[in-house]
Amino acid sequence: MNKVLLVFYSRTGYTRRVAEQIAKRLPCDICELKETRSRAGVPGYLRSIFEALTGREPQLQDPAVDPARYALVILGTPVWAGRVCSPMRAFVARHRLGSAELAVFCTLGGSGAEDALSALALQAGKTPRARLALTDREINTGSTGRQLDTFVAALRPEGNG
Repeated sequence: MNKVLLVFYSRTGYTRRVAEQIAKRLPCDICELKETRSRAGVPGYLRSIFEALTGREPQLQDPAVDPARYALVILGTPVWAGRVCSPMRAFVARHRLGSAELAVFCTLGGSGAEDALSALALQAGKTPRARLALTDREINTGSTGRQLDTFVAALRPEGNG
């Protein structure tokens, strides 16, 4: 078992792409959150916005990880309507981090990154060791390397950067 756990949710693939880039730079166990119900197409998009605005939490498939068993947990979320995505909120509500340190990242098409990351840290009850926000445009153009390197460097143990 690694000392680092990366947990993420991705509806459109942007957050998954960032999670994969982090995992290439930092040895970690990866847990992609899966739901019991599809979010495909327009109905899935509308449900995503509705849940973000109302605070409703979806049913998740059992992720079979215990974040409290790790030294560091990285949480990755898309930003929906300026908020943390509902699957990530559901995960954090159901899984305590124990003594694990926290790092957070988000992907977004528009604005709301700081509010979403702050809300995620507040819900987790931790001050993040590092934060990262990447826009869909940055991800599409491949201009995220320096930001990812800086984020990962902040997560490495002292002297192993």
